Amino acid sequence: MKKIISLFSLVMVFLLGSCIEQNYPIWEGAVVEFQTAVTTAPVAGQTYPRVTVANNVQGGVVNLQVNLVARQRPSDETITYRVVPEGTTAVQGTDYNVTGSLVIPANSSTANLTVQIVNTGAIGGFVDLLLELEGNANIPASENYKRVQVRITRPNPPAAG
Repeated sequence: MKKIISLFSLVMVFLLGSCIEQNYPIWEGAVVEFQTAVTTAPVAGQTYPRVTVANNVQGGVVNLQVNLVARQRPSDETITYRVVPEGTTAVQGTDYNVTGSLVIPANSSTANLTVQIVNTGAIGGFVDLLLELEGNANIPASENYKRVQVRITRPNPPAAG
């Protein structure tokens, strides 16, 4: 009797467990986001993270990875971004240079937003640059991961003496 119950239980497990159809939803949208915003905790009291670099960073360049969260595109996608005045104390041309757009190459999921950091010398303090992805007509920016702040530190001048 125990063998019959065991055999019946085994047959029922195979019959009921193997034919369940799984209909998982598939998201077909598209957004762009900063990788740093995804992997780094926000600044206290803000919704975006901060990356700190020296004004004499090697090569004078900071690259911020931008992710395409979607199927890869068969052609290049130009993504725009802007400098957000609230949250920015750095001055274009004096502390940094940016172009306002970047290109995600065809058949790719990432690109770099390049910030050229100007070496203003040893004047002390820091300035902030808040960047926000805007996207394009087909690919908007992710609401949660569209902003990153770059803090540019400047070494103190030598002590007078």
